[in-house]
Amino acid sequence: MGRKHSAAARKKARTRKQHTKRGDGNSSASTAPSELNENSKCLEELPKENVEEEEQVACETTTNDTMDCLPRTIDFYPFAYALYNTYLGDHCWYCLAPAENLRRCTGCSEAMFCNESCQKLGWKDHKAECKALRSSVEVPDIEVRLLGRIVTRFKDIKNGNDKKDTTFYLHRSSKRCLMDIWAHTDKIKCDNFAMQKFNDIYSKLVTFYGTKSILSKEEIFELHCRDYINRHAISDNAYLEEIGKGLYLDLCAYDHSCRPNTIYTCKGFVATLRALDRNVSLNDRSATFYSYINLLSSSQERKKLLKDTWYFDCQCARCIDNNDNIITSMLCPSCSETPERLCIFGEAPYKNKLTQILTCPKCHVDVPKEKVLEAIDAMRFVDRILEKKEIEQMPKKQAVCFLKGLMERFARILPNVNVYMCKIIQLLLPLIDPSDNETLLRLHLESEECVRFCYPPNHPAVGVHLSNIGYFFLRCGHPHRAELYLAMAYEIVKFTLGSDHAMTVSKYALLEEARREVREVRRIIIDQSSRFQVPVTSSSMTSKPKSVYDDKQRVETVITVSSLEQVHPEEKEGSSELADLAHRPQNHLHDSQADEHAASLSPSASQP
Repeated sequence: MGRKHSAAARKKARTRKQHTKRGDGNSSASTAPSELNENSKCLEELPKENVEEEEQVACETTTNDTMDCLPRTIDFYPFAYALYNTYLGDHCWYCLAPAENLRRCTGCSEAMFCNESCQKLGWKDHKAECKALRSSVEVPDIEVRLLGRIVTRFKDIKNGNDKKDTTFYLHRSSKRCLMDIWAHTDKIKCDNFAMQKFNDIYSKLVTFYGTKSILSKEEIFELHCRDYINRHAISDNAYLEEIGKGLYLDLCAYDHSCRPNTIYTCKGFVATLRALDRNVSLNDRSATFYSYINLLSSSQERKKLLKDTWYFDCQCARCIDNNDNIITSMLCPSCSETPERLCIFGEAPYKNKLTQILTCPKCHVDVPKEKVLEAIDAMRFVDRILEKKEIEQMPKKQAVCFLKGLMERFARILPNVNVYMCKIIQLLLPLIDPSDNETLLRLHLESEECVRFCYPPNHPAVGVHLSNIGYFFLRCGHPHRAELYLAMAYEIVKFTLGSDHAMTVSKYALLEEARREVREVRRIIIDQSSRFQVPVTSSSMTSKPKSVYDDKQRVETVITVSSLEQVHPEEKEGSSELADLAHRPQNHLHDSQADEHAASLSPSASQP
């Protein structure tokens, strides 16, 4: 099928940041010149010592639970990769680690490395661009640099230079050859937008490297097509930001699904495929899928983006599931209380197959055509403001008023599960005052159903969203509810990302804070209840003795009720730790904003 990649995929897609990847294929699927295939070297053609070493690391697998019989993760290494220009000054150009005291390349004075080891290991990628940077007025964008690295590495393999460097395939091996992966050259040639993009990149590539240092335009076009279709976004270690792009020859063998059973994360340039449930067999590519796109989208949006960018018609389990139409549903305009949600698209028992008229199964009133069109227009309106990035062009105060007004107006037409209502909330969240915990909590709760519907249960995006709800419950003085949400969030990220992942550690710390608050509330209530104990009298001694269980049940009932109210004032005044945390919500709010893209999160896919 298609690949998950950083494509600026035209029209609507060209305005969005997307991940980068493409599906499995063979050389016959492309129009690559035969000499390229003859000169491209597979892993089996490498020197024996390199083969033995790289077969061990090409696809490393780990099992997180001794009870599991299936591997939970597989690691993949890139053929080539590059950082976004924004991160060139504070990330190592080899291992991609962020650092303050990086060493600058003495040759070009642009490239940054952690130490001498990273500089030596990164030289095979940096050598050609180092020479080009010395005479360049500016550093080219990631499109030019990534394609340049692909071209120079492919050229080295073609000329046999890989055999002269014992570290050439160190953590850079693949079971497949570059020319084995999908290219769709014929389709790209017929795509005016894609061809215009290639010609622009090629022109900058020639200006930067010079014609003598690179391959012919025909060969570069073949490599560009494989890059364009198959590359992946590289996220930071925390799974919050996209910092670069990479071409992973083995990872791109896995196909897309809008209902994935895996995700991939990054640690430096190493990509790790992670199962979302215990029944996933990662080695079975026919039954293992991850998503190339943002899952918080309607089926119409997803199919168009996949077709425009990766040239395939998605027929995954979610796209053929009629229930998915609930995220583009409308509210019945005739129901007096709790309006029924009606699916506009797809089949439904309350839709007339001939006239397409909707009849509410609750109030049994036909929905007027103009009301259906009103709901469709509302969704299209949200789509337009996203495509044109109108909110980003407004002053903050104006944007907040506009979005709040939009939510209030559309809430009478569209249910909370509607993905376009969720998109409005996504736009609004970063603009809300970080100290306005009640508003932030309300917005997260209103979008919870849609997030849970669009993402698989163990997806980190769900974990982050639930964690944000728990965080704001905690800040609003509801520790018991906070503990419930934070416990769910922690279990999700621990299962998917592992107990030692930065996100898992941060969620556990927040869960422990909620548990401390719950214990403190329990202590206060028990102390208060003990002050009002009935003194022992002769009449009480003759009455039926009350069991310890009755007392415990009474206290627990009081505790449960108290969790629905504000925390006792004494608790807030007496907890210096809570006061400190109340003044530093930025990290968790950052998680909140990252999720409402996504990672939320997948990191969202990058566009070429």
